[in-house]
Amino acid sequence: MDIIHRNSKTTSHFCLQYLLAGAWQPERMKTVEFEKALLENGLDFSQTNLYDKSFVLTRAQPSQLQIKFESPGPQVTAIQVVSQTPQYDLDLFCRDAEAAMSAFVTTWPSKQYHQLTATGKIHHLYSSETHAFKYLWEQRLGQQPQDFQVLGNRPVAGGGLRLLMPPHPANGGEPVSIEVRIESFLRETNKLFVETVFTWPQPKNIQTDEGFEPQDLMEQVEHFAANDLWDFIMHAPDRG
Repeated sequence: MDIIHRNSKTTSHFCLQYLLAGAWQPERMKTVEFEKALLENGLDFSQTNLYDKSFVLTRAQPSQLQIKFESPGPQVTAIQVVSQTPQYDLDLFCRDAEAAMSAFVTTWPSKQYHQLTATGKIHHLYSSETHAFKYLWEQRLGQQPQDFQVLGNRPVAGGGLRLLMPPHPANGGEPVSIEVRIESFLRETNKLFVETVFTWPQPKNIQTDEGFEPQDLMEQVEHFAANDLWDFIMHAPDRG
């Protein structure tokens, strides 16, 4: 029997961010137009906050969602769509992200948009029969619990792995860099926390009629996390 239960997978975080060339100005008239365009696309937000360099819309129901505009640098606009502790699945999050980007195109129209990078992030939690770090340390990595004695024989409450994979055009596709965290969930140590972040660093022009394709991007993250990464987590070495 597997110590980590694959069918226990739950998603605790979705995030999709586009970094676009061009300045974004926090003009109240435009933000009102954007809210109206969102409403026409089926998205209603209960809270809006306009700051000097950012604009944030937040809702709690039917699933927590936040859309954020900011200017992280000169002539750069970041658009972020986030669902923390989502109450829906990836398809519905992507539907909301598509609606958000469609409202953006409607409010700030252009023949094309210059995308500098795109980043997708997903957090998964898995239930474990034992302390998740105990599994990672002793079974996945083949180490001994006595190894921590050199740290002053202090108890270790948790930990994990962090992997960084530089941009690589897998299967002849667009280059993508991947960052992964696999660790025990500190609030519930019998859960394994897995964070998967994809970044597409290759700049490209996006035509208005093409759209930003959030579903395609997020499905790539989900597929890697739920399949390739799962196989990596469960591939414990044969210690004889």
